[in-house]
Amino acid sequence: MKNLMILLSIGLFISCSVSRVNKNSQNSKEAPLSFMIKKIKKEKSFYIIYAVRNDSTFKIISKVNNANIADCDEIKSENNYILNLKKIFPSDSLLGKPVSPNLGIRGYSVDNGHVIMLEEKSHNAIYSALNLRGLCIKKTD
Repeated sequence: MKNLMILLSIGLFISCSVSRVNKNSQNSKEAPLSFMIKKIKKEKSFYIIYAVRNDSTFKIISKVNNANIADCDEIKSENNYILNLKKIFPSDSLLGKPVSPNLGIRGYSVDNGHVIMLEEKSHNAIYSALNLRGLCIKKTD
């Protein structure tokens, strides 16, 4: 009985210490952060960018930027990019304090009173990309 307990504990120890290799991963640190741009819509003063990662569609707002920015590439549909997203609507906190969920407000107001509505086909949120100015994405090293 004592030998059985020792063998069982050794087997448990070995099974817990073995790391599993995910065959679906592409051995790239950038793969989980990569988004495929599905569609870009231009409004008067901003772009609405639909980006897909895994099974999720993200709605991203980027203000039109007419200035030339050094060290950047213009994003295009059907290409993959690494985007640093920040949720801008709905806000889960106010002045750093957690607040209750959105109380039925379905749109985010941008320049000139234009309201961008949440959509069923995308996340129930609106995002901005910290590394995106207009359609210009900062080059990564």
